Amino acid sequence: LKRKKQKTEVTGFILGSGKVYATTLNGYLIVCSASSGKVESFKKIGNSIVADPIISDGSLYILTENSKLFGFN
Repeated sequence: LKRKKQKTEVTGFILGSGKVYATTLNGYLIVCSASSGKVESFKKIGNSIVADPIISDGSLYILTENSKLFGFN
């Protein structure tokens, strides 16, 4: 089966640990290699992500439109 491509809009990004972490308006987190640009991960987080992701103490934090905060190590 073919996967249907979705249009998306990047709402924010941050660079850390050799990776680019981008968030999208339709609720995805995209992780790419900073050196090659290759997509390493494409994960559905939830509702719209409207704020830039934040890295603090080695963890990535994402805030969604309905005020849910997600943290990743």
